[in-house]
Parts: sequence; structure tokens; C-alpha cells
Amino acid sequence: MHACLLPVWRDFYLLTLMRKVLSAFILLLLSLTVSAQDVNYRKEAERMSQRAQYIYYEIQNQSASDSVRYFRNIMDCVDYSLKSDENDRKPDGKGVVKLRHDEDNHKRLSTLRPLLIDAGLYLSSHHYRQDGENAWKLYLKASESPLLKDEKGDDETSLAAFYIAQAELLARNYKSADRFADIAMKDDDIAQDAAEIKARCMHDQMVNHEDSVKYLSVLSALYRSDPSNGTYFAWLMQFYGHDNRSFKLENFIDNQLQHYPNSPIPWILKGETAMRAKRWEEAADAYKHADNLDPKRVPVVYNIGVCLMDLAIDIGNSSTKETEWDNKKKTDALLAEARGYFERVKTMDPHREQVDWVTPLYRVYMMTGKTDKAEELKELVRK
Repeated sequence: MHACLLPVWRDFYLLTLMRKVLSAFILLLLSLTVSAQDVNYRKEAERMSQRAQYIYYEIQNQSASDSVRYFRNIMDCVDYSLKSDENDRKPDGKGVVKLRHDEDNHKRLSTLRPLLIDAGLYLSSHHYRQDGENAWKLYLKASESPLLKDEKGDDETSLAAFYIAQAELLARNYKSADRFADIAMKDDDIAQDAAEIKARCMHDQMVNHEDSVKYLSVLSALYRSDPSNGTYFAWLMQFYGHDNRSFKLENFIDNQLQHYPNSPIPWILKGETAMRAKRWEEAADAYKHADNLDPKRVPVVYNIGVCLMDLAIDIGNSSTKETEWDNKKKTDALLAEARGYFERVKTMDPHREQVDWVTPLYRVYMMTGKTDKAEELKELVRK
């Protein structure tokens, strides 16, 4: 080899050697780093497990006198056990997972997770609302743990989510409440209650026509699922009670009567609407339909009497010389019928717990010449 090329080859050789040494050094550093991380994960897993076990012993020997501390200890023990398991599942430098604390963590989680539901209920009802909500969220987190994947028999995830949704709705965190309500709806036993939360979230967030359409759709579905539910009935009345030309209660009522003619609720709705518009005959007729379907509803019977009495008064006030005689026969018949309904209400609700029937019955007695009966009610009217 030519003498002038020797330095070049020597430099190239040295450079190659330095690269190899540097690569080996980097690999060594990486292996040491991975090894150190592995040690840290194992130490953290052990530390968390020890802290959880210490609290676990305290829970087992703790007096029930301090319930707040008892339930908070349960939450801490579950939290530390989950963190221990999280670190315990980190792979080592070779990518292998070696569980060291799974049995202890599983025992604690399996024992204490069910108590988190009661922990949430107790804490939230004793002025620790956020702690209570955190207990239910911890229940959801524990339920997702691989340690409990085979314990689905007593899973109350939907119930925990429902309680969280209630708390979030109360705090007006509507998006969060709606999200947890979706989880709760997976349980058929509380699906309808969860749907109510979603409906209330939608109601409180309505800002435009599209929002109103969506809300009405959900509310109508709830009503169809249980036409006798008074809450849904009240919500519908509240929605349609607003001055909004886009949504007419009459159209909804007609639709409900077409689909549910044997349900008293749409007939009551029809009666309420006509009564507010002072269409007494139409209102009385609708209420009579509801009464025939369900004769135990005191307010319905009462409203029939009111409508018949007011119809009689209107007819009497509109009389002329030509119609006076005919109208008197009509009013007498209507007042007699109204009196029958009020007397029926008196029997159904003698202590006036649902409606105050005394005043209208007194008026009807006076208008029909039953002064002796009216006198019996006079003192009650004054009260």
C-alpha cells in the first residue's frame, strides 16, 4: 500500500472503532436505564401494596364510630391497591411481566370494592359531596382492573355511574352527567331513571329550535314508556306551557289519543288544555273519558264538577228573553250533575288533602236551592 494512504486508513479505522465503542456505551446506558426503571416500578408496586395492607388491617380493626374515616380508609386502600397493581404490571427489561403482588391486591379489591357504593352514599349525604362522588368513580376504576375481570356477578358499575350522573347534574356539569347516564342505562333496572337525567340535561341546555326538538323527542319516548308517570306528564305540560308557536300541545295530545286511547293521561291533558281555554264542555267531556278509564283520580272528578258549574254559569249569563226558559233547564241539569261530582269528591277526599271541594260544593248548593246543605258547609268555607 502506498505510504501516503496509510494515515487515511488509520483515521478510518479509528473512527469505526470509536463508533462501535460509542454504540456499545449507549446500549449499556439504555440497559441500565431500563433496569433502573424496572427496579423503580417494582419498588413502587411494593410500596403501594404495603401502604394498602397497612390501611386494610386498620379497616378490619376499626371502630364503626368514625364512619367518615372508615369510608375514606376504604377509598385509600382501593386506590393504593390499584396503583400497586398498575406498577406491578410494568414489563421488565426483557419485556416480561412478573406479578408479585396480584394476590394481595386482588384480595383487597375484591373485599372492598362493593363497599365503595355505600361509601359514596354516606359521604355525599354528610356534607362530603366530592368525596362521595370520588368513591363512586373509584368503583368504576376498580371494576376495570384486570384483577376483577372475572368478578362480574355482583358488578354495580351502572349504579355507581347513575349516582355520579345525579351528582354531576346537581352541579350543572351537564356533559359529564350525560356521559355517566349513558353508562347507567346499560342496566335495565335503572335505565329509565338514567334516561330522565339525560332528559333534564337536554332541557337545561336548550338554546335553539333543534335542541327543543331533540328534548321533546326524548321526553315523548319517556312518556310513551310509562303514560301513567306523573313526572313525565308534568314535564310535558311545562314544555308546552311556554309560548312557542313551533310546538302545539293540541297536536301532541291528538297523537297520543290516537296511539293510547285507553290511557287516562292524554284525556287529562286534553281536559287541562280545554279548561285553560275556558272551553268548559270540551274539558268536561275529556275529563269524563279519563274518569271512566280511572275513576280513582280525585282531581279529575273535581275538575269535571268545576267545568260543569262554570258551563252552567256561562249559559245563564248569556240568556235572553227568548232563550231564558231553555237555558234554565240546561243550567239546572248541569248544576245538578256538577253537584253529584263534588259530592263524590267529598266522599273520596273527606279531609281535603288533594283538593278543596268545600267552596264549589257550597256554591252549587246555594245555586240549586239546597240551603240546608250549604249551611252545613258555611263554617268550613269561612276557614
